[in-house]
Amino acid sequence: MQNRSSAQVAIAIVVAGSALPATIAHAQDLRSAETFLDVPSALFVPTPLRLGTATATIGVDTRLEYDSNIYAQPSDEKDDFKLLVNPYVELVRSGGTLQLSARAVGNFRRYFQYDRENAEAGQVAAGATWTPSAADKVTAAASWSRVIEDRGEPEARVNTLIGPRKLNVVNGDLSYTRQGTRFGVMVRGTASRSRYLSALDDDRELDNFGVLGRVLVRATPLMNGFVEGFVSKRDYRITPFGSPDRDSSTYGGRVGVAIDPGGTIRGDAAVGLYRFDPKDSSIEARTRLSAQVSMTYSPQTRTAITLDGFIGNVATYRTGVQSREDMRFRLGVQQEVRHNLRGEVGLVYRRSKFFGAGDVQKIYGVTGELEYSLNRRIAIAADIRYSKRVSSVPFDEFERVRAGLILRLHY
Repeated sequence: MQNRSSAQVAIAIVVAGSALPATIAHAQDLRSAETFLDVPSALFVPTPLRLGTATATIGVDTRLEYDSNIYAQPSDEKDDFKLLVNPYVELVRSGGTLQLSARAVGNFRRYFQYDRENAEAGQVAAGATWTPSAADKVTAAASWSRVIEDRGEPEARVNTLIGPRKLNVVNGDLSYTRQGTRFGVMVRGTASRSRYLSALDDDRELDNFGVLGRVLVRATPLMNGFVEGFVSKRDYRITPFGSPDRDSSTYGGRVGVAIDPGGTIRGDAAVGLYRFDPKDSSIEARTRLSAQVSMTYSPQTRTAITLDGFIGNVATYRTGVQSREDMRFRLGVQQEVRHNLRGEVGLVYRRSKFFGAGDVQKIYGVTGELEYSLNRRIAIAADIRYSKRVSSVPFDEFERVRAGLILRLHY
């Protein structure tokens, strides 16, 4: 399976930046976000088109999916088939110390029976990386996304007479990294704005701003130890009548390790504390555990074991809730069975704790995918995702199975 392109890396920067102030969590999408296998003989690898000094990759994923519980309901579940079409184009221009990238993605879904759930989404993103020296790197990224809320999200719409929530999200990210022979430093600033299409959701609209600073010490040729501090500010556009002011700041610090690519283990992990500091005195401030991990272990070229996780404060819109903390972890195994056959399995756990109301939700998930590459242009795949949510509020519980057949084309 192919590695991520440079344009996809730019998109990843945007996503990582938006996660700092904790905008919108989409962990209900249980599939792995990327492929970690680095197999030279992989068959399904794009051959980008040359456009002067730039290269372009064009592709489309078409998916026929069965969903056993499209509204994520505890009872009287509704099932349906849907068709999802995801075209994309990536552009990359490299020259000397500057690399530019752009990516546009569409997401079109049509249900066979419950057409209220039909929706169109997408993303346009751009990124730039400037490396004035071997030790210095500056990255910038920005994106606009039309997002369709998943019915299985912890605070998703439960009214089945209208479609899912739709919103526009703008993200921006700017970072500077300097890595010396012994010490290093990284500074990143992020900003995001979420605006919903329906006036019914005006009270969910918010802006996020965040700054993170990290100091690194080279422990081995491939590993850094680091200390980092972060501050984020959450600013809701309106305050509903009779409700407390939900604006807040979150700050904290973590210690961790970062392992560069090149060995059998790569990624970073950190643990520390965060302080949730609400603007309204009627909301209780809290100091809690903060953690994040994104590690990959490759015992051999054809195998990758991944662990991704996060513990921290996220935005909440629930009536009577003062704040919300999420814990999310995903353990995955990716395996190239043959040069044209790739498999993947994953385990997912998510806990959402709602302070002030005492509610707790837990999601358990299992995923699997098998992809067969016909040639460098065409691949077919089958996948399945099972999720179960248990809650202190019985109405929030559900079980859900989604299984699909996928046709992937790229050039």
